[in-house]
Amino acid sequence: MIKDRFYNQRIANTSIVQNINFSALNTQKKAVICYLTTSYTKDWESNNIGRTQPFEILSIAKVLADTGYCIDIIGCNDTKALSHLEAKKYDLLFGFGEAFFQLTQKHPDAMSILYMTEHHPEFADREEKKRIAYFHERHKKKARIVRSGNFYKQHYFNQLYTHVITMSEIEPFLEDYKRPFTIFPTGVVNDNFVFKQKDHMTTRKHFFWLGSYGAVHKGLDLLLDVFENRDDIVLHIAGLSEEDEKLLNPKKKKNIINHGYINIKTNTFLEVVQTCSFVILPSCSEGFSTAITTGMLHGMIPVVMKDTGFNRLDENVILLEDYKISYLDEKLTEIISSKPNDLENFSENVYEFAKANFLPDSFEISFKKILNKVLNNDNK
Repeated sequence: MIKDRFYNQRIANTSIVQNINFSALNTQKKAVICYLTTSYTKDWESNNIGRTQPFEILSIAKVLADTGYCIDIIGCNDTKALSHLEAKKYDLLFGFGEAFFQLTQKHPDAMSILYMTEHHPEFADREEKKRIAYFHERHKKKARIVRSGNFYKQHYFNQLYTHVITMSEIEPFLEDYKRPFTIFPTGVVNDNFVFKQKDHMTTRKHFFWLGSYGAVHKGLDLLLDVFENRDDIVLHIAGLSEEDEKLLNPKKKKNIINHGYINIKTNTFLEVVQTCSFVILPSCSEGFSTAITTGMLHGMIPVVMKDTGFNRLDENVILLEDYKISYLDEKLTEIISSKPNDLENFSENVYEFAKANFLPDSFEISFKKILNKVLNNDNK
């Protein structure tokens, strides 16, 4: 009697998508993806989506389908969905979260592929606690852990999986896995963006922090402490949550510009891109932030913490060695002293690298290569 009153919500929040690529013509292997179901509930042509995961999930499902699997998809932590899949026998389990963990217990003979969109939880938890303690030391305020432990709990790692694919660093997995696979996430692209030269003499003093909730985890408090005591450099902020804004309480200064939420598809975003040479994220732990992939796809030079997920960028990144205020202050002074011509070349190389690695077709190709190796037991 009431279901039609919630018609739109029922479409948006479907718990299970079943039988993708089903064929009655042959005997199929079955796979389940534990991640998000919303990839199959949205009209992506009319929605200016600012997230990358839905398209990556579509690519993952397509590659599995091309390999012949019949596929189900559930939410990564949706354990209620498991009872509706009780009668099924899966050959391949892919994903993360509590639902994935419980499925590996129920189907011990299935191939299990742990998908790490974050850093190893032991590293993430340790480093986030350090940042919270350092924030309290400086400001006598208590921040809470908001990023670590939501999808990757420590007890999930008391067992081994058949394979691991990570967006972050592989070092935490090398003791248990002969070859952890790595993959880059995608980024969001403004279709009106055209790479062009900037006045790096001016823009080299402008830094863009593009984030979401968990600003202490993502190092915005550190940047504010530096920029609030300087006038020669400018910090542009986008995506700061209301809770984090109350906690950090940024000073009202001309060189600290809080843009609020910015839709990547708008001219406002392009204006910020053309104003800033750098996208900066002194995060304590990432998988590989899509804020960085998005910035790089628009020619911004990434400034990020070493060993937090970005080491694979090689020559296309500025890596920060420490998160202490004194170090960051000195490092930013060094960065803005870079020659404009050098920054122009740096920016162009970053953009070319991003186009080759962070677009959806690159993700699909990379995932297909990994899956082929996995299915053919090729660990070379």
